[in-house]
Amino acid sequence: MRLDDITTGMLLAKDVCDPNGNPLIRAGTIVTGRHIRALKSWGIGEIAIQSDAPPPAMAPRDPAELAELKAMLDVQFSLSNPEHPAMRALYDICLERALSQR
Repeated sequence: MRLDDITTGMLLAKDVCDPNGNPLIRAGTIVTGRHIRALKSWGIGEIAIQSDAPPPAMAPRDPAELAELKAMLDVQFSLSNPEHPAMRALYDICLERALSQR
């Protein structure tokens, strides 16, 4: 898939390698904005994306790790209305990003 069509949250189907065959990003990685910027800077125009990837939030996680991240986000979002759809969406995005960076 062309890099311009890639969005965060997609699942990498194959390793992305440098010209010498050294892996830069491993298959199974959830693509982040940082990955997209790095790939562009490396001159990589296309990557293989898994088409039937489950949403990143559905990936199995260690319950203790998930609880720790949620506790951290609860503090950061303590002054917001958790029932507001925009704040709920922002919370979920932040949680997804924190999970993808671990």
